[in-house]
Amino acid sequence: MLFLISSAPDTREFKTAYRLAKDMNADICLLQDAVYASRSLYDGNFYVLKDDMQMRGISEDEISGRPVDYGRLVDLMTEADRVRGVF
Repeated sequence: MLFLISSAPDTREFKTAYRLAKDMNADICLLQDAVYASRSLYDGNFYVLKDDMQMRGISEDEISGRPVDYGRLVDLMTEADRVRGVF
């Protein structure tokens, strides 16, 4: 399963989605304002959308996750048995 999380890390939605994804041992991709969490999460077992990082001034050397472009995100979504979008 792949969780797409877009809420800012200081929101209840982000915290709930992140905890649920970790409990389910699901893959996680951070989008939009959720990319800010990539600087403070130390479990590097997640993906971060590059374009959203760049739009928010976050460089690849600041994050612990794996940066992906839109093409790779589409691959992740088609390879996953289920995809959950959490906003």
